[in-house]
Amino acid sequence: MSNEAEVKTLNIFKIDENRSFTESEAYNLVNMLHIVTTKAKNKINSYSGQTQFHSRNPKEAEIYQAKLNEEIQKWSEKTRRLGAIPLSLYKVKIMAKEGGFFTWEFPSSELEWRP
Repeated sequence: MSNEAEVKTLNIFKIDENRSFTESEAYNLVNMLHIVTTKAKNKINSYSGQTQFHSRNPKEAEIYQAKLNEEIQKWSEKTRRLGAIPLSLYKVKIMAKEGGFFTWEFPSSELEWRP
C-alpha cells in the first residue's frame, strides 16, 4: 500500500466504554452502522415474516420469535461496540466530543444534532 493511500478504520469498543465522536468521525461511524443495520434488518424482517407465517403453529412461531429477539440483541450489541447507543430499533445516539449528541436512524445517511 502506498503512502498516498489513507486507510480509515473504526475501532471496536467494549460495550460499557463511553466514546464520543467529532462530526467527521460520527459520519464515518454512520457508514459502518448502515452496513450493520442493513444486514440485521434483512434477518429481522425474515424472522418476523416467519413468525407471522407460523402464527397458527405456536411451537414453530416461538422458534422464529426467539431468532428474531436474538438478532435484535446482536444488532444492539454491535452498535454499542462501534460506539453508538441504541435508542430504538434502527435508531442510535452518537455522543459528540463538543458536547451534546447526534442521532441517526436507518436508512438515512444524515445525522441530527442535539445540543
